[in-house]
Amino acid sequence: MKKNVLILIGDYWHPSDTIKPLIELMFSNAEWDVNVTENPNELLGYTHAPHLFVSFKDASEDNRVPTPIWCDEKWSETLKRFIAEEGMGFLAVHCALADIPKEHVMTQEILRARFVSHPPQCEVKFTPGKAHQITNNVSKFTFPSVDEHYIMEMTPNTVTEILGYTYSQHGRQPALWVHGLGKGRVCGVTPGHTTENLTYPEYVKLLKNAAAWCTEKI
Repeated sequence: MKKNVLILIGDYWHPSDTIKPLIELMFSNAEWDVNVTENPNELLGYTHAPHLFVSFKDASEDNRVPTPIWCDEKWSETLKRFIAEEGMGFLAVHCALADIPKEHVMTQEILRARFVSHPPQCEVKFTPGKAHQITNNVSKFTFPSVDEHYIMEMTPNTVTEILGYTYSQHGRQPALWVHGLGKGRVCGVTPGHTTENLTYPEYVKLLKNAAAWCTEKI
């Protein structure tokens, strides 16, 4: 039986067209029913949670203005319920981790990590830190073009497992972490700003592994 996935994309800094080539590589028609949207509220329209929810969307769609974050209390509590009570997997990639307040439920309970900032784009390397289903057959690699090296702060007093790190001239940062939330699973992945980097074979392999892990029942 196919799994169904809802994929959220599109903000000023990360246009939808930069993400779509990755989606085609990650989700085969033989294994997945894929729904791609730029509207976060589409998740709220589900009577039953999809098997997997993947977000590539910044919490602030255009922080030059700035715009208010779209993941308000109602939206975030629905996401949490779908994960914890219905066993939905949640994969948050790159900008999906950004611009969320420190005390927000997304930071404190769901993602268990906070984006602090990133320096100017630079060469970024990824290194697996632990043996895990997600890092299986993924070798350390350097992204083919410069990327945003996210500086992250893991949320204190929460349980998560860091599986990989990014390295640049600015040091080492957590880049891949996982944990359970009730009946569901959550995975955060920090790099991936450009289409060239998002579609790099080793990175695609990692994200495909993450999607598979997130949809396994606890």
